[in-house]
Parts: sequence; C-alpha cells; structure tokens
Amino acid sequence: MALMSVMSLFGAQTAHAGTPAGEVTQLSGFVMAVKANGALKVLSPQSIVEVGDTLVSEENTYVRLGLADGRQAVLGPQTRLEFTHANALNLATGQLQVQAAAPPGATRLSIVAGGTTVDAGTASFNLFYRPDPAAALARRAYARASLALAASPVQSDAGTALPMWEQVATTFIQQYVAPTAGVPTSVTPSSPTSGTRAPGLHVFVTDGLISVSNAGGLQNFSSGQFGYIRSFTTPPVVLPNNPGIPFSPPPAFTSSPSASAGTPANSNVIDCVVR
Repeated sequence: MALMSVMSLFGAQTAHAGTPAGEVTQLSGFVMAVKANGALKVLSPQSIVEVGDTLVSEENTYVRLGLADGRQAVLGPQTRLEFTHANALNLATGQLQVQAAAPPGATRLSIVAGGTTVDAGTASFNLFYRPDPAAALARRAYARASLALAASPVQSDAGTALPMWEQVATTFIQQYVAPTAGVPTSVTPSSPTSGTRAPGLHVFVTDGLISVSNAGGLQNFSSGQFGYIRSFTTPPVVLPNNPGIPFSPPPAFTSSPSASAGTPANSNVIDCVVR
C-alpha cells in the first residue's frame, strides 16, 4: 500500500521506467531522484536520469542535464521536475532553464506546469512555476503521510554503506516524511523564492519561439518576451517587462554545455540509493 501511494504521488510511468532520459553533466549543491519504485537516489555528475524519475533539488542547488534529444536543461534551487517520458517533463515547482536550440530532427519537447503545457520548439527559455500555496500545502501533507513508513538506509551501487550521505539523505526524507504515519498537524510548505510574486507560471524566452497552451487559450512567446499564466484555466498573457525572475547559476554553468558534458566534474563521486 505504501509503495502504491508513493507511485501515485509522483506519477511514475512504470510502463516506461528505466528508459534513459538524460544525464547530469554539472552539479552545484545536492539533488536526489525519486525513482519509479519509490527509492531515493543521490545524483552526481554522470548520473543517468530515467523516465519515471522525479528530480528534487535542494536550496542553492543548480543541476545541468543533457537531455536525450541533445538539448541542455538547468534546474534551479528547490525545484521538483518529473520525467514522464523522454520528451515530456512535469515541472511541479521551481525553476527550469532550457538552453540552446534542439539539434536537427529532434523530437518535440513538452513541459507541463500546473496544467499548462509549454511546447519548447527549438527555443531557449526560462520557466518559473510556483503552485498555489493552498495546493502546495495539501500536496506536502499528503507526501509526508504517504512516505511516512519508507525505509531510509543509504547504500552505494556497490552495496557499501556511505555514512557521509546518510545524514544528507535523512534530512531530505524529513522534508517529506512525518515523524509518524499520520498527517502532520502543521506543515510549512517550502518555496523556491519568497516575496510577493503571484503563484502561477512565469516564462522568459531568450531565443526562438515557444507555444504555451492550457484550457484558457494559446499564446506564442518570442525572443525577449516575458509571460505569465495564473492557472490552467486562465489564458497566457504577455508581460511588458521582467516580473523579477531570478536565475543565477554558478559561473561554471555559463561554460559551453558540450564541454561540460565531456569533462566529468568528479570521477570519485558515487551514486547512492535510498531503498
């Protein structure tokens, strides 16, 4: 029952689980993948991301991914991104940057955030999605209750205990797991940013053209344009200027994605799995 709840929570696509969807090429901070079977895996440079994985980044963390079709993507701090298919992503919260044009012949890449679909085309763009606080609170409470009985030992792929990661993984689990199996009486949802920015999806296109659609309508955004979508029932609108979307990865992340992908940052780092 607990496993079924975990799979339902993260929307695991078990029929396609195990299919490579990308690779971590740069990492600053700490990120874990929630696997399709509910296991938690600590990621490092050269880690393979699979269909069915949900990546969760911590505070002050940036993760560059080489996607299966050749695109580059960067996750910002406190971001949750699910790979529902090799060419379909679900941004549950946080920031996502898609870099550079897709190579010739690349498949269509779609990104869903709160019921709104972004068709990436061959563009470079930034997305920032902040779910409605009430919905985020309910989701967090359900997550804690669903994962309350999850086991938490940390092992490497070689089966060797890694104490240095155990405390980090435990901290991660505590963000989603209540001390008891019951739903906690008070939960404070985390947000990738603070301030007065309204909940919803913010977009900024740096190059090319994207198409944004939902139940409220469809809108194209071209290079230099900012947009905002309040909810999946309201039409996308063009904003006159930057609403204040911060995205400041470390200087190393401004280097060539191809160079980063070919140079492992640390060959001694091991993937760790929480089963």
